[in-house]
Amino acid sequence: MDRPRNICKAVIVIDGRQFYISHMSLQLPLDLESGDRYSRDRFIVTTELAATMGLLLHPDQWLSPHLILMGPPGSGKTHLGHIFAAQTGGLFLTAAETHDLDLSALQPVPYVVDDAEKASEEALFHLFNHVQKSGQQLVLQTENQPIAWDIQLPDLGSRLNAMRIITLPEPDEDLLVAILNKLFAQRAISPSPDFIDYIVRRMDRSVSAAQKIVTELEHYANGRAFNRALAKSFFDHETDMFGDEPVTPFDNLR
Repeated sequence: MDRPRNICKAVIVIDGRQFYISHMSLQLPLDLESGDRYSRDRFIVTTELAATMGLLLHPDQWLSPHLILMGPPGSGKTHLGHIFAAQTGGLFLTAAETHDLDLSALQPVPYVVDDAEKASEEALFHLFNHVQKSGQQLVLQTENQPIAWDIQLPDLGSRLNAMRIITLPEPDEDLLVAILNKLFAQRAISPSPDFIDYIVRRMDRSVSAAQKIVTELEHYANGRAFNRALAKSFFDHETDMFGDEPVTPFDNLR
């Protein structure tokens, strides 16, 4: 039995006959990464990001022990926060974790809070004062200016508005090209330059989008060469599935 076109590997054999399932019936493959996904050597540094990292990793150059790292989704905030925590021996907290934080047992270390606008206001207030008293640092990561947060504690609001803000830009084409090439290289895939160019001009501008599209394309290729024809086929396939509206391959995942 010949393998049908655009079909993945056989999933079951009955009486010597192979049965296949199509890509459309598959769940999105999980892109399992190693535990060091946020390590420093995995962070792709542009000239602008190098300056930001240089400042972030040298707290002695801050104007105060408190810093806000602001940027759009996929700009590298979370990765930078993990790098800072690893280098300084600090603790990285998600917004959800701050709501269960034991405020009576805070450690004398730096703290990083991701999605800080969703964090516990009481926890942020105590962390702000704690690092100042203990001679440590606090990094708050957010997509929005603190003035736009719905702050109920006036004392916290005044402290947030006084914090220094470092703004990360949306990833540009050069950074996305570098990210895509690195992600493909980790899979021992060498795509053609026009393949990468075709993808970059049509994908969401974020690291998470790059990670998803590399995973999807690796499975969609099914042995085919990673060239412009494959990229066009991939995007046409997604358009056929979700109609004529201009979509990215990830709109159905949101």
